[in-house]
Amino acid sequence: MDMEPPNSTQPMILPPLSLNSGDDFDYTTFLPDDDMSYLTNNEASGSTLVLGDDLGITSASPTSTTLTKGGSSLRQRLERRGHTKSRRGCFNCKRRRIKCQETRPACGHCVKTGLKCEYPAVPQVVHQPQHQVPLFSLQDMRFFQHFLLNCFPHHPLGNEAVWTHEIPCLSQNYEYLMHAILGLAASDLMSRDPSLITFAMMHRLKAIKAIKKTLNEVPKSNNFEEGNALVATCFALTFQSIILDDGMVEFMTFCRGIVIVTLQMGTKGAKFLFTNLQQSDPQNLLKPFIEAVPLIRRDWVDMAVAGVRALEPLCEDEVTVESYGYILKMAEALYTSSFLAYETLCKHYGWWIQIPHERFQRLIDPGSQTCTLLASHWIAIKQIMAPITQVEHKLRAQQPQYKEGSGGGDMGLGMGRWLKHLNRQVDAEHRKYNSWPLWVEEQLDRDIRFFGRTLL
Repeated sequence: MDMEPPNSTQPMILPPLSLNSGDDFDYTTFLPDDDMSYLTNNEASGSTLVLGDDLGITSASPTSTTLTKGGSSLRQRLERRGHTKSRRGCFNCKRRRIKCQETRPACGHCVKTGLKCEYPAVPQVVHQPQHQVPLFSLQDMRFFQHFLLNCFPHHPLGNEAVWTHEIPCLSQNYEYLMHAILGLAASDLMSRDPSLITFAMMHRLKAIKAIKKTLNEVPKSNNFEEGNALVATCFALTFQSIILDDGMVEFMTFCRGIVIVTLQMGTKGAKFLFTNLQQSDPQNLLKPFIEAVPLIRRDWVDMAVAGVRALEPLCEDEVTVESYGYILKMAEALYTSSFLAYETLCKHYGWWIQIPHERFQRLIDPGSQTCTLLASHWIAIKQIMAPITQVEHKLRAQQPQYKEGSGGGDMGLGMGRWLKHLNRQVDAEHRKYNSWPLWVEEQLDRDIRFFGRTLL
């Protein structure tokens, strides 16, 4: 079975940055509570049995069903245990694999055989300070190893060694970064074990709560190490968002978070662990490779352009008009130049990443059919651009070690799931405007390679 590297259809995340404007940002608006409603909803009681916490996780996507089923199967396994197992027996009984009566000072077996009866010391519960990362479980160790070998982010481009060396070292000092790493790895492993949604969302929730608290103090802090930890956390949460069926809004939100934190670090003269944070450098590196990519099939481009142009009468305010303009230019550029289309795609990212908070809220408004249609066409265009955007992997110095059965590689399919989710949000009245994104979804359902995606 072929495995796909993480998110093979993503352009550079950061637009060109103006480091002079860092102090003008509100460092908490990029994580407003209304954007992440599942973080404070306690309806998903099934998770409490597994997590041993009051953290409730809900989602409009089918993954919430998986979470409930996972909790039910766990309860069933526990209920089937019809016997008790001695866990505090003496060493002699453990060695002989017989049930110990656990009588003190000596058990019956040791008295009968004349052996010295010794019991293990009673384990002590150690309560760690809240600011420390909890001790790893075996499951967490599995997630951590999977991150290092299989699913570390490929952005910023050319930073594989940073992700596999410096960032893991940083994570031991910053709880939110550790949770973000573990959550990303758990999500990537869900392709083989959907029940891991419990752990993926638990770590994600804890990372987001911790980073929101930390961001309130960022303008007062000169800790450059923490700044790099915040940037890495935002990248990890961004990539995890790709795996969520309805994760587009969270993806966009964390992209904005990366820029906000980076701007703040820049104004303080911080030393960045990551290179190629700004868009211009990797674009110049990619240009000769993308220019060599053959043009996308003209009939596909014709359908894309026609679909986007049909949305023009629906765009009546400044935000939707501007978004429409970028998406149309992106589609039209596919007629003449693969690199021009990629460049326009990156400019579109730069636009919505840097618009004021109020305008961004308008762009992601779930109640707006126009914004939903613009998003479905944007994501559909990204699907037909797969041969162009996956060129980014040519700059990777280190490829994830995907192997058959490893469970990785599901992240690249994430935006296809976003498209499904967006298409379902279009109501009957507006469905006539969404025929092309639906067609793209149908082709991907038949063959994920239909538009030229290469599964590595």
